[in-house]
Amino acid sequence: MSGRPLRLDLHVHSDRSDGRYPVPEVLRRAAAGGIEVLAIADHDLDPTCAAGVVDVEGTPIRLLAAAEVSGAHDGKEQHLLVYFRGDPPAEAREFLRGRCRSRAARFDEAAARLGITAKADDAARTGDRALTRYHLAQALADEGRVRRPSDAWRHLGGDMVPLIDLAFVDAIRLARQWGAIPSWAHPALPDANRHLPTFVAAGLEGLEAARPGLDRPTRNGLRRLAKRHDLLVTGGSDWHGWWAGNLGDFWFDDEHAARFLARLDA
Repeated sequence: MSGRPLRLDLHVHSDRSDGRYPVPEVLRRAAAGGIEVLAIADHDLDPTCAAGVVDVEGTPIRLLAAAEVSGAHDGKEQHLLVYFRGDPPAEAREFLRGRCRSRAARFDEAAARLGITAKADDAARTGDRALTRYHLAQALADEGRVRRPSDAWRHLGGDMVPLIDLAFVDAIRLARQWGAIPSWAHPALPDANRHLPTFVAAGLEGLEAARPGLDRPTRNGLRRLAKRHDLLVTGGSDWHGWWAGNLGDFWFDDEHAARFLARLDA
């Protein structure tokens, strides 16, 4: 890796949750897209990849062990990016496997409410795969309720999908107990204005304020909040591979990226 600023993408997904591609293909596409530091942060999943530098067809990529943990606050689902310093401790791995098993039960309950026959598979029930709303959307398409998964989201609102049974502040506290860096994933600006003091008090260290598609008022507002609360700014594409755009179309490599890596390596 060179002495220039590194290109980071700290939020991508694989087919172990709701991404399109298996991990080796995600790595190949990241390397082809010029990403040098990558976090595959699948939903509530024990990370597949060991932390460290890997060679991907002659291109070195630094992999971070990470997970996107879902929690609830004030009746709304929120997501927490958890960045481990090295590989996760055993208690984190077991907790994440339990969260995947909880997701499997949630999937079955939502399927019953939706009136579809789909059931969680064995990998989800054992904690090796995370089922999400995308999988419910795919099931609705497979059973002919909608033409394609993208048409299914209108069916998944209200109380069709049970609320996550983990408090978001507890997810933050657990991440800190594991020695990891917790960063709030894709926060809405009104939510950030309202809830940040509570989350910071629980131990939040970062705010995902660098990501594609942010309008200027939202981007600037989130960064002002990060500065006010002395939070890291993290950044990621939230790339799943299902929609237009390549892995590597987004990265961040500014002073915030450097500060994040310095905190991670401290």
